[in-house]
Amino acid sequence: MSLPGTQPPVASLEEIIRRYGTPTYAYDIGRIRDQVTNLKQFLPPTVEIFYSLKANASLGLCGVLADCGVGADVASAGELAIALAAGFFPSRIFLTGPDRSPAVLASLRSLPEITISVDSVSELRLLASMDVKHRALLRLRPDFCSYATCAAGPDSRFGVTMDELSQCRSFLHSPGLKVIGFHVFSGSQILSAEGIIHHFRGAVDQSLRAADVLGITPDIIDLGGGLGIPYSPDEGELDLAEIGRELETLAKRAAPARLVLELGRYLVAQAGWYLVTVLAQQSHRGRTAVVVDGGTHQRGDMCGLGLRQKGFPPVVLNGRMGPLVPTDILGCLSLPSDVMVEARPLPPLSPGDVLAFPNAGAYGLLASPWLFHGHPPPAEVAFEQSSIQLLRTRLAPESVLDGQQLLASSKSAKGVLK
Repeated sequence: MSLPGTQPPVASLEEIIRRYGTPTYAYDIGRIRDQVTNLKQFLPPTVEIFYSLKANASLGLCGVLADCGVGADVASAGELAIALAAGFFPSRIFLTGPDRSPAVLASLRSLPEITISVDSVSELRLLASMDVKHRALLRLRPDFCSYATCAAGPDSRFGVTMDELSQCRSFLHSPGLKVIGFHVFSGSQILSAEGIIHHFRGAVDQSLRAADVLGITPDIIDLGGGLGIPYSPDEGELDLAEIGRELETLAKRAAPARLVLELGRYLVAQAGWYLVTVLAQQSHRGRTAVVVDGGTHQRGDMCGLGLRQKGFPPVVLNGRMGPLVPTDILGCLSLPSDVMVEARPLPPLSPGDVLAFPNAGAYGLLASPWLFHGHPPPAEVAFEQSSIQLLRTRLAPESVLDGQQLLASSKSAKGVLK
């Protein structure tokens, strides 16, 4: 099995397993750089690229992307801290999403260069009263249909509706912010150029209509993102050339506003491999199955995309030959739904075999309930050609106790028992 345009980096993955064991996330840094290069090759130079940290906020990966010259899209005080530590310039950071907790507001007071995406009239009112002035984008709820797998169209919970725009006028030039443009996000994981173009056209059209209503000339229009990647053998890569030609036209229409794309999955998903070891043989729904030392508690990306039925089968790293049979891969949780693969063609598997799941670089560990059953997080490792670097250490099982304490009554009872 090979991914579109690639061969599994077997030698690097085997060396990572030798050094760090499993379960482990391994990231191909060269693949991330290639994705940025591809975008810059096909998209107009006037269109800015921002990395959405919610796809994977690993500090090491964020540092690579900062070095590639992209901006950062963050949605919490924690992601903002990671972006700054990774080397993104504050002037190249957008704070999006509805989180306006005290921690976020405290961070904003010391970082006036950050641009804020404002999610509602209520939030606009809150930020307008701040004592530090920020540039702001008014997030618009899309008034056009979404073709995304993870859709955020007219029924989305995010953004100001066109009917609410009149309530925004009095806050456009407030002490705490200046509205300089618009933000329209309509969904993610879109694999057709036609779908992407539909979303981008809709975002530009809606932003320009909103600008007319408010009587402003936008400096920035954030089109969101949505560029998908193929997760299954019957899916193909996006046609970036066609998308780039459309963005050329949209950039002229939006001028003098600059267009921005916030991309996450497209930049990091195909760089990631999730490595697990077979613990035992089993059966599931009449099929051959194995149990592995990882599971869905470490693979947030398994949710919502149907990967257990349609995704690329994992690579068997020891490479034994044998007849391919429909096989299920079960995680290590005491949970019936902890099934990672159903009926995918695999050679015979035995305890000790190591499997490498492809396309695992986005919405994996940090989007997962990894503390379920008290499991510590897996290791995270980066590799590029012969270089291998540890990004996150696998903690001991006892690390789940960090930050916790017994109630005083429990401590007294424990002392009496002794």
